[in-house]
This record gives sequence, structure tokens and C-alpha cells, in this order.
Amino acid sequence: MNKSPDLDNSEEDVVVIEERDKRSYLYIAIAGVLGLALGGLLGSTVTANKWQATYVELQQQYQAAQDQKKQLVSNVEERAANIDFELEKKLEAKVGEFQQNHQAELAELQKQIAVLNQDKQKLTQQLNAQKNELSQAEQKNTKLNQQADMQTSLLERSRELFQHELKIKQELDSLKKELVKLEPKYETLKKECNAYLDGTSWDAKSDSCDKQDEANSRMSQINQMIRVHEMDLEQIKAISEQLGLE
Repeated sequence: MNKSPDLDNSEEDVVVIEERDKRSYLYIAIAGVLGLALGGLLGSTVTANKWQATYVELQQQYQAAQDQKKQLVSNVEERAANIDFELEKKLEAKVGEFQQNHQAELAELQKQIAVLNQDKQKLTQQLNAQKNELSQAEQKNTKLNQQADMQTSLLERSRELFQHELKIKQELDSLKKELVKLEPKYETLKKECNAYLDGTSWDAKSDSCDKQDEANSRMSQINQMIRVHEMDLEQIKAISEQLGLE
């Protein structure tokens, strides 16, 4: 069956309308997307501007804080330097004040030190002098001890000499007395011996000559002993003179 031309045209119109409707929807969708994009872009731009302003403000605050910190440090350093300077000035002032206030005391102390040094020198000299005196005294004492020892020895020696001299003198005196007694006896014995030998006397004894010889021998012995004792006495006298006992 053949379709009529009006029906075909109406169908074509419907297709065209549907296509137009689809395109309208597409355009609307694109417009919506573009609107959203444009709105987002505008929002982003506004947001970016706000963030940029905030960043600049924060940057300024940070820089101000840094400048304030630097200024604070500079102020602290300057204050510390001023304090050091003030302390140094005060210390110098105190030292100067102390020196002025105690200058007289220091001068007096120096005088005392000078006097003490002089006293020390004097004491040192006195000590040295006393040491010399002590040394001389020790030497003198040693010499006196030696002299005392010598005198003791000399006294002992002199006593021995005196005792020996006394003994010799006593023996010498005894020998001389014996010799004095023996000499006349010897003369008598000599006469008797001569008479006996000559036969001129009947009273002469035969042993008179022997007794004469004995007497003569004893007299010679006594004379020798007297001479030895006299020599001993001379030697004792010389020793006494050497010892200063004469």
C-alpha cells in the first residue's frame, strides 16, 4: 500500500523536531557545563585573589616580625654593651676610689715593709755575727779542751817527773850518805891491808885486803850510780823547763 504524501511530510517533521529537541538539549548541556566552568573559574579567581592577599599579608607580618627580632637583638646587644661599659666604668671608679682611700694605708704598709726588710737585714747580720762568734767560741773551746788535756797530761807527767825526781834524789842522798860512811872505812881497811902486807902490825887481819877491795868496789858502784842519778836529774830538769814547770 502506498503512503500518502501528507503522511510522509508529517513523519519528516516529527524527525526534524526530535532532532531539534536533541540538539537543544545538547546546547543546554554545553551551556550548563560552560556556565559551571565559568563559575568555577570566577570562584577560583576570587579565591586566588583572596589567598594572594592573605599570603602578602602573612609575608609582611613575617618580615615585620623578623625586623622586630633583629631590632630586639640589636637593642639587647647594645644594652649589653652599655651594661659592660657601665660596669667597667663603675669598676674603674671603685678601683680609683679604693686607691685614693687606701693610698695612705698602702704607703704606710710599704714603709712597714721597708722597716721589716731593714730589720731582717740587721737580724741577718746579727745572726751571721753570732755564728762567727759561736764558731770562734767553739774553736776557742776546742783549743781550751786541748790545752786542758795537755795540762792534764802535763800535770800527770809532771807528777810522774816529780815523783821520779824525788825518788832519784832520795836514792842519791842515800848513796851519798853511804859513800860518806864508806870512805873512812875504806881508808881504815886500806891501812890494815897495807900493814898486813908489810907485816908491820900483828893486829891486821888477813881479810882486810878483801874487805878493802869490797869497799873500793862498792864505792866505785856508788859513784857510778850517783853519776847516773845526777844525769837523770839533769834530764828531768830539762824536761821540766820544756814543759814550763821551772
